[in-house]
Amino acid sequence: GYDKEPIEIDFTPPFRRIQMIGELEKVANLNIPKDLASEEANKYLIDACARFDVKCPPPQTTARLLDKLVGEFLEVTCVNPTFIIDHPEIMSPLAKWHRSNTGLTERFELFINKHELCNAYTELNDPVVQRQRFADQLKDR
Repeated sequence: GYDKEPIEIDFTPPFRRIQMIGELEKVANLNIPKDLASEEANKYLIDACARFDVKCPPPQTTARLLDKLVGEFLEVTCVNPTFIIDHPEIMSPLAKWHRSNTGLTERFELFINKHELCNAYTELNDPVVQRQRFADQLKDR
């Protein structure tokens, strides 16, 4: 706002890119289980949120827990334009799976001054996989 100190933002390309899970593990000193659909991963993330006093009201799904931790540890570092890339499939039901990284999707979010300006992904167009992902989401409600 007008009543705050100005922030200088560097728009010189290329913009920084950070891989969501890898950077979260590095910044928060976490070792997130690889199978994000597992009960083990969900429990680990619940414990991580509790340890860092990150609030995540029910339902505490793995996707919501990850989103809260990313907000706490990664988004706040994105003053200059930054792409958060390689979102897990569990967080991106409409995004196509990553061509070379199992469990991830072709999705990115652009943050500037700690605010999300863009959320983009390669659209999933396999109706069988879409149906399964929507069913998985409904189970978590």
